[in-house]
Amino acid sequence: MLMVVSNNLMAQEQQSKPYQLELDRADMAFLSRKFNTAAQLYQKVYPKIKEEEEKQKVLFKIAESYRNSNNFKQALKWFEDVLNSKYPDPKILYSYGQLLKNFERYDEAGKTFYDYSFEVPEDINGKIAQQSCAIAAEWKANPLKFKIENVGNLNTDQSDYSPFYSNGKIVFTSTRKEAQGSEIFEWTGQKYSDLFESTFSGKTYGKPVALKSLNTNYNEGVAWLDSTSSSVYFTQCNGQDGKGINCKIYASYFQNGAWIEPKPLPFNSDSFSCGHPAFTEDEKRMYFSSDMPGGFGKKDLWYMNYDMVKNSWGSPVNMGAEVNSHDDEMFPFVNSNQEIYYASKGKTGMGGFDLFKTKDSASTFKNAENLRYPINSGGDDFSISFLPESKRRINGPYAFFTSNREGGIGDDDIYSIAIKPLVVLLKGVVFESESGNPIAGANVKAMSALNKALAEPKSNDKGLFTIDLPLNELIAVNASKEKYLTGASIIIDTRNITKDTTIEVRIPMNLVPAEDIEITLQGIYYDLDKWDLRAEAKVVLDSLSGILKNNPTLVIELASHTDSRAPADYNLELSKKRAQSCVSYLIQKGIAKDRMLAVGYGETKLVNDCTDDVDCTEEEHQQNRRTTVRVIKTDYKLKR
Repeated sequence: MLMVVSNNLMAQEQQSKPYQLELDRADMAFLSRKFNTAAQLYQKVYPKIKEEEEKQKVLFKIAESYRNSNNFKQALKWFEDVLNSKYPDPKILYSYGQLLKNFERYDEAGKTFYDYSFEVPEDINGKIAQQSCAIAAEWKANPLKFKIENVGNLNTDQSDYSPFYSNGKIVFTSTRKEAQGSEIFEWTGQKYSDLFESTFSGKTYGKPVALKSLNTNYNEGVAWLDSTSSSVYFTQCNGQDGKGINCKIYASYFQNGAWIEPKPLPFNSDSFSCGHPAFTEDEKRMYFSSDMPGGFGKKDLWYMNYDMVKNSWGSPVNMGAEVNSHDDEMFPFVNSNQEIYYASKGKTGMGGFDLFKTKDSASTFKNAENLRYPINSGGDDFSISFLPESKRRINGPYAFFTSNREGGIGDDDIYSIAIKPLVVLLKGVVFESESGNPIAGANVKAMSALNKALAEPKSNDKGLFTIDLPLNELIAVNASKEKYLTGASIIIDTRNITKDTTIEVRIPMNLVPAEDIEITLQGIYYDLDKWDLRAEAKVVLDSLSGILKNNPTLVIELASHTDSRAPADYNLELSKKRAQSCVSYLIQKGIAKDRMLAVGYGETKLVNDCTDDVDCTEEEHQQNRRTTVRVIKTDYKLKR
């Protein structure tokens, strides 16, 4: 009787869920790590679900599928839908926080991890993740001196990763359309990966070519080659027939102009995965990644010693808790100093996989050191390898790595690392000297000592500008703009600078005076009944000479005046001589004669009440013995 009731209930449930078969297929794809396929299947069945709790679960599975297939943009969209649905399980906060880190939204991620820790206080990972957001934000705000560039010649709109230099070529892994086979890898939604190589001269990259004799219709990648490119070790997943579950390390040798058929190494197992081989320089030890029993987390880093004479392998040794974590450690590389570089998802970092460095010291390993920003980012940063020192070029790359950070060409891209040169940044503001208001659109010019233009930016709406200055130069900087006087250049010395430096300058400018405005040149006065220039007057005229040179379109009137203590006709003639003495001096300083008009006004424009028969002090009379300047044209052109 109970069996009858049960069967009836099951029949009713199946009848009420006509989409159950589709949902089961999606769940099976998810459990099989076919995340891209799972996302598509879940999206197809989602509109058919009416029960709210089940809709929420499917929403979460869609978001997680995209996150696990590294499609972060789609994952973010679906996670926001999950949060809006008020999904009750707080674990979504942890996943959402990780995703926010991928986009380097560290403040938001930190708050999300805080909320997760409040909901799940027993999980220490929430607090660790929250702390990592603050650390990541600090690293990004204080970048190390590396120049990171996308190697566009090697990248496509698919995944291109794990570059390795050997014997004039870069061998890397790619899911590009040229990859062998026609099937799609359901984890990623891209083709199965293959090995490719590109010739590399130190500056240029040849067209990538598939290593056909090493590739199958399924996943090959993450290769290590010896210095002569006669031996290669690489990872092969899914088996050569595509039915395998785990990854294995294969080896091949270059003989008679071709790679012989790759063979798996003897310690591989169908019970766990091994991959990402990396040998020491003497080839006596291999580091690799594996999820074999005895590790600290998911995939750990291990090593094995190799006896080349006997062609025998030692036992696998885990690299320990200083290197490994509760999550994945993968993609090792060993340099000549026994430093091991690798990627970890479980240690304090900036996003997904971060690159770390440790050192082998008598088979003990120091605490892993994060390579920080800008090598690491919010995305997955992994699979770093270095050029031999003999192959490095000045200002060229010395290492390569992989990242799916924002701004790339495809999914995973290959990037190069170079030492970033010292930066001398000039930050300036152009402003009106009288009002202090910023001047927008001023033409700023930086000139070298050899009169070569180094930069010519315009000031922005706040009067601000920036210029990257070269080292070991004396640089003259000035600003010009129509209707403004160009001031003397500011001299900046970048010689003997040994660290990144920011130099701040303020450039005041004066409006060109209107034609009806007369300016007294303070300091140009004359002795009684004299027209000779005093020493202090020459200093003032030198400054005027600089203004005229900096503003070559100006034409001025130089006017001289006398006091009233002589006949008017005499004073008029005396003032003309005084004006001409100024013009003659400026001509000697290189100012064109036709840019100056000498005018004498005698005693006709006194600045005080010291007229004829008025008793005044000598100081008051001196105020009238002056020279003034007035702009009369602003469109002068040099005659040829």
